[in-house]
Amino acid sequence: MQTHLMDYTKFRLKPSEELRAVLQPLKRIFVLSCGKCFKQLEQEDEEQHAQLVEALGDDGKKVSGHAQIDFLCNEFLSGKKISTLDPSRYDGIGVISCGLGVQFVARLLETTPVYALADSMPHSINYPADVGYHGISLEEDKCAACSQCYLNVTGGICPITNCAKGLLNGPCGGASDGKCEVNSDVDCAWVRIHDRLQKREEHLNLELVPLRDYSRPSWNLKHDLSLQNQTLRGEGFYGGLHPPEKKEATADKKIELFPEPGTAIIFLCQHIGKRAAPLVKPGDRVRVGQKIGEADGFVSAPVHSSISGTVKAIEERDYPTAPRKELAIVIENDGQNEVDPLVQPREDLDRLPKDKLLEIIKESGIVGLGGAMFPTHVKFSPPKPVDTLLVNGCECEPFLNCDNRLMIEQPEEILAGIKIAQRILGVERVLVGVEENKPEAIKALSRVSGNSPSIEIIELKTKYPQGAERSLIKRLLDRDVPPPPKGLPFDVGAMVSNVATLFAIYQAVANGMPLFQRVITVSGEGMTKPGNYLIRIGTPLREIIQQCSDMDVETILDEHDVKMGGAVMGIRQASMDSSVVKGTTGLTIMRKYPVAVSEERDCIKCGRCVEVCPMHLYPLFYGFYGKKGEPAKAVEHRVEECVECGCCEYICAAKIALLSFIRQEKAYARSATKS
Repeated sequence: MQTHLMDYTKFRLKPSEELRAVLQPLKRIFVLSCGKCFKQLEQEDEEQHAQLVEALGDDGKKVSGHAQIDFLCNEFLSGKKISTLDPSRYDGIGVISCGLGVQFVARLLETTPVYALADSMPHSINYPADVGYHGISLEEDKCAACSQCYLNVTGGICPITNCAKGLLNGPCGGASDGKCEVNSDVDCAWVRIHDRLQKREEHLNLELVPLRDYSRPSWNLKHDLSLQNQTLRGEGFYGGLHPPEKKEATADKKIELFPEPGTAIIFLCQHIGKRAAPLVKPGDRVRVGQKIGEADGFVSAPVHSSISGTVKAIEERDYPTAPRKELAIVIENDGQNEVDPLVQPREDLDRLPKDKLLEIIKESGIVGLGGAMFPTHVKFSPPKPVDTLLVNGCECEPFLNCDNRLMIEQPEEILAGIKIAQRILGVERVLVGVEENKPEAIKALSRVSGNSPSIEIIELKTKYPQGAERSLIKRLLDRDVPPPPKGLPFDVGAMVSNVATLFAIYQAVANGMPLFQRVITVSGEGMTKPGNYLIRIGTPLREIIQQCSDMDVETILDEHDVKMGGAVMGIRQASMDSSVVKGTTGLTIMRKYPVAVSEERDCIKCGRCVEVCPMHLYPLFYGFYGKKGEPAKAVEHRVEECVECGCCEYICAAKIALLSFIRQEKAYARSATKS
């Protein structure tokens, strides 16, 4: 059996550009190179000096002498050899070694400029120590193997290992009488650096190279953070994230009525299922709340006009929630705001039977307003009995506050919607989950539900994506929903409904008002009027941008990402020619980076996506098989169970567009099932 020896060499030449920059002001330099330790002995003379001369090109002529010293950091032996040098003959001494050798030579020749011509490499990529002793030195010189040596700037004294705080940006300001503020028995590293540079008639210039902060937290802090992360990962439900919330811009903004659109673009497909069939034709006059699209199938929902005016066209337009075109009814506003006569309040709410309530919900076109847009009349007709209604008031998406403001401003109406849902589902128990970052909403709902013993308001730890049905069921009931497509919440006796959906149910049943408007949050960077607005369905996106910002709508996509929804799950818009649909929770504008910060790289199987997936999946395989064009393999890895929360893509170190692959693979799974 052949034995292979690993090369533990811990330094390499600096890049040629940096080497030439070091030699640029010099005329003559003497080079000392270390014979390398912890490396298989194959030849007596190492090649790094020849590599240096080759890397320098014409500047290699400045190298006036060279000596290789084995185990350069051994002061007893190497000191004798170096003492034979006459430094006055040279402008400086260059050293090819790890940081130990450079520091030793710089200390021995304290008044002579000594230059590090190599960078010290770490023992391993996850080497935990702050100080790495590469050579055989038993002296005080230390090296952290930081991969980018700054000894040329700091006079041959390493600030990372000699400064108690590992500072790279200069003195901390706490030194007293030349002693460290952390330990008064130790000399301040930066005072030592200053003194040595004075002896060399040099000055400190921290702008010569871009300095990185190598200060490290204490072991105790790292240990505490690790335990905290473990706790947070499993808190409430497994996985998830804690992204920056960015809700402060609109959290206190009361709901405002948004101006009616001049032209409404009302899509006939504003729900999961079959597209609605148009009931009008170009030239017809319509009123507010008038049904203009009829449900065309069991899983379908009707569509209503949000303005009064004339139907100008029925044509395909850019769809906001998918990269395709969909049929839309285009209505020109006549400014009359004439309401359809069928929109009438009801006074016999308590006497309406379950079937009648479901019929009203269906005819009103109500779908899930949390973003899923599943027809509510279908959802509220489960084939199995349920024992608990879960009300989703989490709104865990960054930037969004539309549900939060509804709970604060309309708690009575939401409570009335809850009671209607209770009657339809035949449940006594209602759990309302609201995240702890919405204290006003919790207070408002608690106030109005005080006389309803069957309704419990539960304050939840803030965590994304807690609003996902399966996550919420796990958190509130500790029940595991079987995997889709067969497993659904009613299989574990639960039904989940969003607070905005319940508000819409109340509006439909009590006021006879179909779903033609909804509250959305408009927020993000560059918005002069961020807020929470009651907006008519079909309002063009460009009108919202024009009303809420000073940006040029025609060029906004050049420098900004406009997402329908929040920052994580929001769908990036390709144009401003689309419009608000029933599932629009917000419009989030974020500035693009001026440069491509990072490009997509290969997956290194780091496992971060696995650790944050709330559905207990392995998202790395969706990108892997997506790139290989093998969607069937992704189906084997349960891609259909993905809720598209975006946690995996958010945390992916390789910047792989996992959601794009997931959506393609889920579409493949659906088509394969149909065929």
